[in-house]
Amino acid sequence: MLKANKSPWMMWGFTRFNRMFLHRHFQNIKICNLNTTSIPKRSLFIVNHSSWWDALIIFFINDQVVQSDAYGMMHEEGIRRFPFFRKVGVYSINPKDRRHLLSSLSYSKELLEKDKTVWMFPQGDEQHLEKRPLEFSNGASYITEHTEGVQVIPVSLYYSLEHTKKPNVYALIGQPIDRSLYKKLSRKEKTRLFEKKSTEQLDDLKQFVIQEKEEPFSFY
Repeated sequence: MLKANKSPWMMWGFTRFNRMFLHRHFQNIKICNLNTTSIPKRSLFIVNHSSWWDALIIFFINDQVVQSDAYGMMHEEGIRRFPFFRKVGVYSINPKDRRHLLSSLSYSKELLEKDKTVWMFPQGDEQHLEKRPLEFSNGASYITEHTEGVQVIPVSLYYSLEHTKKPNVYALIGQPIDRSLYKKLSRKEKTRLFEKKSTEQLDDLKQFVIQEKEEPFSFY
């Protein structure tokens, strides 16, 4: 597998480029953070995946709100095409290669144990925003089984064309899923629970957008 190789210079440059790039293409980025205290360092963020933009949006969310030492996964093919992503904290995953997959999950565990945060798309490939169920793979469950003290936090992304020429992006950062709910579950049962919690949160976010409720969101 291809590990991340963060570069302070690349992080500085890409952070600023990403801010400008997103604001050029979206009217607003609206974020709601349900955490009343600081988000734990050893957090695994599970994010629904419906768009090419998702990775850039979560990079922005971490930059503006979470502000953690963050890492994320990208398909091996993509990271070989765009190797500079390794310089901003991205590492490879290949679900079709079991050895590669286990190496990626083990690397995720190492990062979390060093108090980094890891962001992942449990759906794997992009799926339509309205598709249900979300169909999560077992990766997040595997990581929780092998990492002490990890917090699983669902993050929901929703894109919407409304009253402006450019679309808006909505993001909802949920609270950590109560570990007592999944501590004794099998890996498959745990995955279904994570999928259920993420689906419910995404549907809640969708209703906020449809009803045009702006109170919970901060504009960026």
